[in-house]
Amino acid sequence: MSELRRLRYFLAVAEELHFGRAAERVGIAQPALSQQIRRLEEEVGVPLFHRTKRSVELTVAGRAMEPEARRALASVEQAMEVARRAARGEVGHLTVGFVETAATALVPQAVQRFRADFPGVALTLRELPVSAQLEGLHAGTLDVGIVRPPFDPAGLEIAQVQEEPFAVAVAASSELASRRRLSPRELAGLPLVLLAREVVPGLHDQVIGLLQEHGGATIAQEATSIQAVLGLVAAGLGASLVPASVRTLERQGVAFVPLHPSPRSRLVAISRRADRSPLVARFVGAMEGAVSAGG
Repeated sequence: MSELRRLRYFLAVAEELHFGRAAERVGIAQPALSQQIRRLEEEVGVPLFHRTKRSVELTVAGRAMEPEARRALASVEQAMEVARRAARGEVGHLTVGFVETAATALVPQAVQRFRADFPGVALTLRELPVSAQLEGLHAGTLDVGIVRPPFDPAGLEIAQVQEEPFAVAVAASSELASRRRLSPRELAGLPLVLLAREVVPGLHDQVIGLLQEHGGATIAQEATSIQAVLGLVAAGLGASLVPASVRTLERQGVAFVPLHPSPRSRLVAISRRADRSPLVARFVGAMEGAVSAGG
């Protein structure tokens, strides 16, 4: 960084046109400043100042160098500030994957908070099944994943973000739509529309396990998106067990009845254990803040 120091010394002398005042300004002794300016002139290969006993003036070369030196220092200082902000998680780029059931409330709220707090960070959001998120994390194409367990945790950092009960999605025209709540046992024998296991294996297995504990499951149809599931429910093909946050979709023709008693469905944030990026921690914090704000 000696070249940068010399540029700063050069600019101080160019502005003060007095070695004594310039030395006092930059905080070094006058002989040391004079020596640094001579070394800079040797590196450049031409004199930068006319020196007499009474005055100091810039040479033609010095006048030409002055604006370039200012630009160079400004560019370096900007680069250093960008590096500091990146280390604080204030700038950069973050690619976030999420399962569809996280997009109903958590992801939009977290993104809104994150953008408000860190407008200098570019976000890329990708709705992906769990398997694709795990592949993306290990390949380095994804920075954060939002999934429902279980999954293979090898090499991953896991932060629990949200726990929520289940609700039963039924056709609004169904007799069940007027119920204040439904128990798992009451779902035994009902035709069910489920989110396909390939999309969210943990959620699918949790629903099947719950129903098998209370009389079995009759799967009428599976779909690869929650919107498709709700569409089939609205068409009368069956009921569905969904995380309670799905109610925020307010799909026409679908009513949501609380499940009681209900297990909890978990959403977790996952990232590479070797990745210590502060951006990841910032985004996880935004998700936690969104959950806390939502009560």
